[in-house]
Parts: sequence; C-alpha cells; structure tokens
Amino acid sequence: MLRAWLLLTVVGFAPAAFAQSLTFSEALTRSEESPVVAARVDALAAAQRSIGPASALPDPELILGLENVPSTGPDQFQLDRDEMTMQRVGIMQEMPSFAELAARRAMARAEAERAGAGVELGRLEARLGAAQAWIGLYYAERRVTVLTSLEREARSLAEAARGRLAAGASGVDDVISAEVEAARLEDQSAEAVASVVAMRAELRRWIGDAADEPLSDDMPSFAVNPDMLRDHLRRHPALAAYDAEASAAQAGLRMAQAQRWPDWSWELSYGRRDPALEDMASIEVRVGLPLFQPWRQGPLIAARRADVDRVGAEREATLREHTAILETLLARHQALVASVARTRDVRLPLARRRAEAAIGAFEAGSISSSAVIAARRDALEAELDLIDLEERLTLVSAGLTLQYAEMMP
Repeated sequence: MLRAWLLLTVVGFAPAAFAQSLTFSEALTRSEESPVVAARVDALAAAQRSIGPASALPDPELILGLENVPSTGPDQFQLDRDEMTMQRVGIMQEMPSFAELAARRAMARAEAERAGAGVELGRLEARLGAAQAWIGLYYAERRVTVLTSLEREARSLAEAARGRLAAGASGVDDVISAEVEAARLEDQSAEAVASVVAMRAELRRWIGDAADEPLSDDMPSFAVNPDMLRDHLRRHPALAAYDAEASAAQAGLRMAQAQRWPDWSWELSYGRRDPALEDMASIEVRVGLPLFQPWRQGPLIAARRADVDRVGAEREATLREHTAILETLLARHQALVASVARTRDVRLPLARRRAEAAIGAFEAGSISSSAVIAARRDALEAELDLIDLEERLTLVSAGLTLQYAEMMP
C-alpha cells in the first residue's frame, strides 16, 4: 500500500503532457525568484534608500515657553503684572560636526554594500539549493527506472522458478530465493520512489511550482579547470561579503573618531511682553566640550580599530577555509572521475555479462535460481553504484562551478 501511495503521489505531481521539460539552467534561473533572494533584494533597497537621510541634519525643534512668571507674592502666576514676564517662541537646530555627518554617510553606504553582498550570497544559496535538488531528482528518477525494470525481471524469474518446481526441475529453495529477491527489489523501488517525492519537494522549495514540470533528459556538463577555479577563488561571494564588512568597520571607526569634534547647536527665539513694554529677541549658540577624550572617545576609537582588525582576520580565515574546501572538492572530483570510468567501463559490463550468462544457464536448467539471483544482484549493485558515483560527481562539479567559476554552465 505504501508503494502504491508513493506511485500515485508521483503521478499526481506529474504535469500535463503538453508541459515543457525543466532543464538544469532553467531551474537555476527560476531560483533567482526564490523568497531567499527576494528578501535580500528588499534589504538592499532599504539600505540604499537610507543613504540620503543618513547625512541630513536632525529635525529642528520648536520652542514654546513662558519666562519669568511670578510664583509668589500678590502677582503670583499672573502673566501681565511683571515686566520680566514674557511669552517666548523660538526654533532650535542641532548641528553635528561635519566629520560626524560624513561618518554617518559612510556608514549608510557600508550598510548598502553589506546588503549587496547579502544579495549575492542569497543568489548563490538559491542556485546551489536548486542545483542540488535538480540533480538529486534527476538521479532519483534514474534509480526508479532501473529498479522498476529489474523488479519486472525478478518477478519473471520467480514465475519461472515456480514453473520449474511444478515440473520437478528445481527445489522449493529456488522458488523462495526468487520470491525474496523480488520482494527486496520492490522495497528498493519503493524507497527510490519516496526519494523522487522528497527531491521534488526540495526543488519546489527553491523554484516553486515549476518543480512539478518533468525534468529534461539532458544532464548539464561541467568543465572543471583547477587553475581557473583557483584564480577565481577570491571572487567568492563569501569573501566579497567580508569586503563589505571591512567597509562597515572602517565607517564605524570614522564615526568614533568624529566624536572628538564637538557638536553644536543654535537657537533663535522671540519673547512677547506686556504691550506697554518692548518685546525681546534672543539668539543662543551651544558648543559641546569633548574634554575627556582619553576616558571617553579614546576607548571607543580603540574598540572600532579592533573591529577593523577582527574583520581582516575573519576574512583571512574564510579565505583559508574556502581554499581548503576547493582543494578537497578538486581532489574528490578527480577521484570520482576515475571511479565513474572504472565502474562504467569495467565493472558494470562484466557484471552484466555475468548476469546474462547466468540467466542463459538458468533457462537451460544447468544452474539454480540462487546463482542467477547472485549474478543479477552484482549487476544491480554495479548499476546503482554507477548512478551514485555519477550523482556525486555531478554534485561536486556543480558545486565547484557555481561557487568558484566565473560563468554558469
């Protein structure tokens, strides 16, 4: 029942006959529309819109007040008895230092640069996710095809064993072995169908409903050039993100250094007194006094310098990490190329010939079904091993190309 449900699920996911097949390149293109990328693009737009206001002056403040109102005596709280009492209206504007305004602008630009690096990282994440899911689905469907074909052969072998038992040409053990092998292949086929459902769901995570389209039969080819990949290593989006982090750290240092320069403000007000008296006008300037820089601004500047050094060290660590990853993937790629060639050119042909010979001998009545099952199992393992090796090779090649190559396949 489980296998039937899985088969129905796969059929339910299958698109209409007129739908076009989904190629690997199309899956990568559609991944650009994933929510991961959309969120990063929105963050970039928000950061870019914040650059202009970052260096603007603070909003001015309106001043409304009553001055010199008597609080005791016979004129207590009277507004028209004392000549010093007046109603005051004015405006006040804070004026940060030019160094601080420039630092704010630099900080906003660094945030936009950081958001831009985040967009590239999001695109890389989406493309890698879509690539891995497409490749996984492609090879999962290949496993289903192979196991379904072998499952039919196993059922035919079990029926032949039962016929020979009825004719007295074989024993009960041969029939049991053939039935067990057929059941085992059915289990493997059910697991392969479940893998198809899982990988299609993973692909849908990255490209949406387009994942329901049938896959193209054309597997992409990846030209892995170790020297070119090493040359392009420093262009990896993760390292570009550290360049943005370095800009943000430098902007933070400029902001801390700007605190050594005093801010100031000005105020202009008008005071209205009793009509019998003259009105008053006032102007006032306030200037900050950063007198304690060794204990206030100094430690903050040292902290921001430490942030700059930290980002540089983290970038170097990330560069070494990706260098190690690249060399590991290149070595794995070379080993997988050799393994795929050996399995495809030597192991699988020999296993198939052995299985074909065993089937012929079984039909001639010279060997038991157990020998046929053993030979067919070796051929099946070689077939599935080749699929596994090809999938691993394709995944490694795709990872190398998408992360470290300049151009997409």
